[in-house]
Amino acid sequence: MDHHFVGIPELTGVPRVAVVIDVMRAFTVAAWAFSRGVEKIVLASTESEALALKESHPGWLALKDGAPAAGFDAVNSPGLLRSCDFAGRTLVQKTTAGTVGALAVAKAPLVLCASFVVAGPTARFLRAKEPGPVTFVVTGEEGQADEDLACAEYIGRSIAGDDVEATPYLHRARASRAAADLAGGRRSGYHPDDVDLCLEIDRFPFAMVARQEESLTMLRPVPEVCRPSADTPISR
Repeated sequence: MDHHFVGIPELTGVPRVAVVIDVMRAFTVAAWAFSRGVEKIVLASTESEALALKESHPGWLALKDGAPAAGFDAVNSPGLLRSCDFAGRTLVQKTTAGTVGALAVAKAPLVLCASFVVAGPTARFLRAKEPGPVTFVVTGEEGQADEDLACAEYIGRSIAGDDVEATPYLHRARASRAAADLAGGRRSGYHPDDVDLCLEIDRFPFAMVARQEESLTMLRPVPEVCRPSADTPISR
Protein backbone atom coordinates (compact mmCIF):
# COMPACT_ATOMS: atom_id res chain seq x y z
CA MET A 1 0.00 0.00 0.00
CA ASP A 2 1.46 3.33 -1.06
CA HIS A 3 1.98 5.98 1.60
CA HIS A 4 3.71 9.30 2.15
CA PHE A 5 4.45 11.65 5.03
CA VAL A 6 3.51 15.31 5.30
CA GLY A 7 3.46 18.00 7.94
CA ILE A 8 0.33 20.02 8.59
CA PRO A 9 1.62 23.03 6.56
CA GLU A 10 2.22 20.75 3.55
CA LEU A 11 -1.36 19.48 3.30
CA THR A 12 -3.03 20.31 0.01
CA GLY A 13 -6.46 19.08 -0.93
CA VAL A 14 -8.27 16.24 0.79
CA PRO A 15 -6.38 12.93 1.08
CA ARG A 16 -8.16 9.66 0.41
CA VAL A 17 -6.90 8.13 3.66
CA ALA A 18 -5.22 10.08 6.46
CA VAL A 19 -3.44 8.75 9.53
CA VAL A 20 -2.74 11.62 11.91
CA ILE A 21 0.20 10.97 14.25
CA ASP A 22 0.78 12.64 17.62
CA VAL A 23 2.87 10.49 19.94
CA MET A 24 3.65 13.09 22.63
CA ARG A 25 0.95 13.39 23.60
CA ALA A 26 -2.49 13.95 22.05
CA PHE A 27 -3.24 10.54 20.59
CA THR A 28 -1.58 8.64 23.39
CA VAL A 29 -3.86 10.60 25.71
CA ALA A 30 -6.89 9.88 23.52
CA ALA A 31 -6.21 6.15 23.70
CA TRP A 32 -5.82 6.31 27.46
CA ALA A 33 -9.09 8.25 27.70
CA PHE A 34 -10.89 5.47 25.83
CA SER A 35 -9.30 2.91 28.14
CA ARG A 36 -10.67 4.88 31.10
CA GLY A 37 -14.22 4.66 29.79
CA VAL A 38 -14.63 7.64 27.46
CA GLU A 39 -17.26 6.85 24.82
CA LYS A 40 -16.22 9.41 22.24
CA ILE A 41 -13.84 12.36 21.86
CA VAL A 42 -14.83 15.59 20.16
CA LEU A 43 -11.88 17.36 18.54
CA ALA A 44 -12.08 21.12 19.09
CA SER A 45 -10.30 23.83 17.10
CA THR A 46 -9.81 26.25 20.01
CA GLU A 47 -9.94 26.20 23.79
CA SER A 48 -12.91 28.56 23.64
CA GLU A 49 -14.76 26.10 21.41
CA ALA A 50 -13.91 23.25 23.78
CA LEU A 51 -15.39 25.13 26.73
CA ALA A 52 -18.45 26.18 24.73
CA LEU A 53 -19.11 22.57 23.70
CA LYS A 54 -18.76 21.44 27.28
CA GLU A 55 -21.14 24.15 28.50
CA SER A 56 -23.78 23.33 25.89
CA HIS A 57 -23.66 19.58 26.54
CA PRO A 58 -24.20 18.72 30.22
CA GLY A 59 -21.98 15.86 31.29
CA TRP A 60 -19.26 16.47 28.70
CA LEU A 61 -15.68 16.99 29.86
CA ALA A 62 -12.92 19.17 28.40
CA LEU A 63 -9.17 18.56 28.08
CA LYS A 64 -6.37 20.88 26.97
CA ASP A 65 -2.61 21.16 26.56
CA GLY A 66 -0.53 22.80 29.26
CA ALA A 67 -1.32 23.60 32.86
CA PRO A 68 -4.75 23.07 34.43
CA ALA A 69 -7.18 25.91 33.72
CA ALA A 70 -10.65 26.92 34.82
CA GLY A 71 -13.38 24.97 33.06
CA PHE A 72 -11.11 22.14 31.94
CA ASP A 73 -11.38 18.76 33.61
CA ALA A 74 -8.06 17.27 32.50
CA VAL A 75 -4.76 18.07 30.81
CA ASN A 76 -2.94 16.39 27.94
CA SER A 77 -0.92 13.92 30.01
CA PRO A 78 -1.31 10.12 29.95
CA GLY A 79 0.29 9.86 33.39
CA LEU A 80 -2.27 12.20 34.91
CA LEU A 81 -5.17 10.67 32.97
CA ARG A 82 -4.60 6.99 33.71
CA SER A 83 -6.21 7.12 37.17
CA CYS A 84 -9.37 8.90 36.00
CA ASP A 85 -12.80 7.28 35.73
CA PHE A 86 -14.53 8.59 32.60
CA ALA A 87 -17.03 5.75 32.13
CA GLY A 88 -19.63 6.67 29.53
CA ARG A 89 -18.45 10.27 29.18
CA THR A 90 -17.76 12.43 26.14
CA LEU A 91 -14.44 14.27 26.16
CA VAL A 92 -13.71 17.45 24.21
CA GLN A 93 -9.99 17.57 23.34
CA LYS A 94 -7.96 20.58 22.16
CA THR A 95 -4.20 20.29 21.75
CA THR A 96 -1.46 22.23 20.00
CA ALA A 97 -0.70 19.76 17.21
CA GLY A 98 -2.71 16.53 17.23
CA THR A 99 -6.22 17.93 17.10
CA VAL A 100 -5.07 20.59 14.62
CA GLY A 101 -3.81 17.90 12.27
CA ALA A 102 -6.94 15.79 12.56
CA LEU A 103 -9.23 18.74 11.87
CA ALA A 104 -7.12 19.69 8.84
CA VAL A 105 -8.02 16.37 7.16
CA ALA A 106 -11.46 15.89 8.73
CA LYS A 107 -13.17 15.77 5.33
CA ALA A 108 -11.12 12.80 4.12
CA PRO A 109 -13.17 9.63 3.53
CA LEU A 110 -11.11 7.79 6.17
CA VAL A 111 -9.23 9.42 9.06
CA LEU A 112 -7.38 7.54 11.79
CA CYS A 113 -5.53 9.10 14.72
CA ALA A 114 -2.59 7.15 16.07
CA SER A 115 0.45 6.86 18.28
CA PHE A 116 2.64 3.95 19.36
CA VAL A 117 0.07 2.69 21.87
CA VAL A 118 -2.32 1.81 19.02
CA ALA A 119 0.19 1.38 16.18
CA GLY A 120 -0.40 -2.33 15.53
CA PRO A 121 -4.20 -2.15 15.55
CA THR A 122 -4.00 0.89 13.24
CA ALA A 123 -1.81 -0.97 10.74
CA ARG A 124 -4.04 -4.05 10.83
CA PHE A 125 -7.17 -1.93 10.38
CA LEU A 126 -5.66 -0.38 7.24
CA ARG A 127 -4.46 -3.73 5.95
CA ALA A 128 -7.94 -5.19 6.32
CA LYS A 129 -9.65 -2.23 4.66
CA GLU A 130 -7.13 -1.93 1.79
CA PRO A 131 -8.32 1.66 1.30
CA GLY A 132 -5.60 2.84 -1.07
CA PRO A 133 -2.74 5.35 -0.67
CA VAL A 134 -2.25 6.58 2.89
CA THR A 135 -1.22 10.10 3.86
CA PHE A 136 0.54 10.14 7.23
CA VAL A 137 0.13 13.56 8.84
CA VAL A 138 3.14 14.18 11.08
CA THR A 139 1.81 16.82 13.44
CA GLY A 140 4.81 17.79 15.57
CA GLU A 141 7.35 20.46 14.62
CA GLU A 142 5.68 21.18 11.27
CA GLY A 143 6.24 17.62 10.11
CA GLN A 144 9.77 17.20 11.46
CA ALA A 145 9.08 15.68 14.90
CA ASP A 146 11.10 12.48 14.96
CA GLU A 147 8.83 10.72 17.44
CA ASP A 148 5.89 11.21 15.06
CA LEU A 149 7.91 10.33 11.97
CA ALA A 150 9.18 7.16 13.65
CA CYS A 151 5.65 6.10 14.55
CA ALA A 152 4.35 6.88 11.06
CA GLU A 153 7.16 4.90 9.44
CA TYR A 154 6.59 1.99 11.81
CA ILE A 155 2.87 1.86 10.99
CA GLY A 156 3.62 2.23 7.28
CA ARG A 157 5.94 -0.76 7.32
CA SER A 158 3.61 -2.75 9.57
CA ILE A 159 0.73 -2.45 7.10
CA ALA A 160 2.55 -5.02 4.98
CA GLY A 161 3.04 -7.51 7.84
CA ASP A 162 3.37 -8.09 11.58
CA ASP A 163 7.09 -8.86 11.73
CA VAL A 164 8.43 -5.29 11.95
CA GLU A 165 10.76 -4.77 14.91
CA ALA A 166 9.50 -1.81 16.94
CA THR A 167 12.64 -1.20 19.01
CA PRO A 168 14.54 1.06 16.56
CA TYR A 169 11.49 3.27 16.10
CA LEU A 170 10.93 3.53 19.83
CA HIS A 171 14.59 4.44 20.34
CA ARG A 172 14.23 7.26 17.82
CA ALA A 173 11.17 8.53 19.62
CA ARG A 174 12.88 8.39 23.00
CA ALA A 175 15.77 10.44 21.61
CA SER A 176 13.46 13.09 20.16
CA ARG A 177 13.26 16.71 21.24
CA ALA A 178 9.71 16.22 22.52
CA ALA A 179 10.81 13.34 24.76
CA ALA A 180 13.68 15.42 26.11
CA ASP A 181 11.35 18.33 26.84
CA LEU A 182 8.91 16.05 28.67
CA ALA A 183 11.61 14.22 30.61
CA GLY A 184 13.17 17.54 31.58
CA GLY A 185 9.91 18.97 32.85
CA ARG A 186 9.93 21.71 30.23
CA ARG A 187 6.25 21.23 29.36
CA SER A 188 3.50 22.14 31.76
CA GLY A 189 0.73 19.71 32.63
CA TYR A 190 2.94 16.64 32.62
CA HIS A 191 3.65 13.54 34.69
CA PRO A 192 7.12 11.97 35.09
CA ASP A 193 5.83 8.76 33.48
CA ASP A 194 4.56 10.48 30.32
CA VAL A 195 7.49 9.56 28.06
CA ASP A 196 7.38 5.89 29.04
CA LEU A 197 3.61 5.77 28.60
CA CYS A 198 3.91 7.33 25.14
CA LEU A 199 6.41 4.64 24.12
CA GLU A 200 4.39 1.55 25.03
CA ILE A 201 3.91 -0.33 21.80
CA ASP A 202 0.37 -1.65 21.15
CA ARG A 203 -0.78 -0.92 24.69
CA PHE A 204 -4.43 -0.91 23.56
CA PRO A 205 -6.31 -3.30 21.24
CA PHE A 206 -8.14 -0.73 19.12
CA ALA A 207 -7.65 1.76 16.33
CA MET A 208 -9.11 5.28 16.56
CA VAL A 209 -11.27 6.56 13.71
CA ALA A 210 -12.42 10.18 13.32
CA ARG A 211 -15.67 10.93 11.51
CA GLN A 212 -17.93 13.89 10.96
CA GLU A 213 -21.03 13.65 13.14
CA GLU A 214 -23.52 16.53 13.20
CA SER A 215 -20.89 19.11 12.17
CA LEU A 216 -18.42 17.89 14.81
CA THR A 217 -15.33 15.73 14.36
CA MET A 218 -15.74 12.70 16.60
CA LEU A 219 -13.00 10.25 17.47
CA ARG A 220 -14.07 6.75 18.49
CA PRO A 221 -12.21 3.50 19.23
CA VAL A 222 -12.65 0.62 16.81
CA PRO A 223 -11.78 -2.68 18.56
CA GLU A 224 -9.89 -5.31 16.63
CA VAL A 225 -11.98 -8.27 15.49
CA CYS A 226 -9.59 -10.69 17.20
CA ARG A 227 -8.89 -9.00 20.50
CA PRO A 228 -6.40 -10.45 22.99
CA SER A 229 -7.98 -12.66 25.62
CA ALA A 230 -7.85 -11.74 29.28
CA ASP A 231 -5.03 -14.27 29.72
CA THR A 232 -2.94 -12.86 26.88
CA PRO A 233 -0.44 -10.23 28.00
CA ILE A 234 -0.47 -7.00 26.02
CA SER A 235 2.88 -6.26 24.39
CA ARG A 236 4.76 -3.43 26.09
